[in-house]
Amino acid sequence: MLFNLFGKKEDSPDGIFTDRCYQTANAKLNACAAMAKNQPNTYFICWFANTLQLFKDFFTQQGLDASLVVDAKNFNAAMLNNRQAVFTEHHPLHSKELELIKNWPQQTIIVYSAIDEPLFMHFGSEKMIPLMKLLGMKEGEVIEHSFVTKSIIKGQNKIAAMVEMEQMAASQKEWLERNLK
Repeated sequence: MLFNLFGKKEDSPDGIFTDRCYQTANAKLNACAAMAKNQPNTYFICWFANTLQLFKDFFTQQGLDASLVVDAKNFNAAMLNNRQAVFTEHHPLHSKELELIKNWPQQTIIVYSAIDEPLFMHFGSEKMIPLMKLLGMKEGEVIEHSFVTKSIIKGQNKIAAMVEMEQMAASQKEWLERNLK
């Protein structure tokens, strides 16, 4: 027990998520576009219709294949077929993410996030951005650490405890407004 104090739990499905957090949604879009250029066998999964449209439009503007951007509702493990999949955002409920990935062969699932997204703003991230700039962090630099992922999952679990009956929405912001009153 003592030797596993700081290690990850092997039986926990949460250990497969890796978050790549950027200061802004624009920096996140650019990072996803760069990944699509370097790894064209990657699907970019969106939880909300507004994000789906934003990414499809951005990919088209960048000359990338917009069909790589897919709706989580229409995605299944059979589509992977030697491809990688990443999330373009978090769903506010971690259980939704776990449900979607339960049959995936992937060992690590990357989630692209931005600190200026509604999910992060719900927990006060607007105070973090000036601090990050003050410390010299550039907009396009990524924060990636297991502590970040664990904190996000804790936040999602806090949100889940407040939701009695989920109401669907077209964006993360709308979802939070409808489900957290």
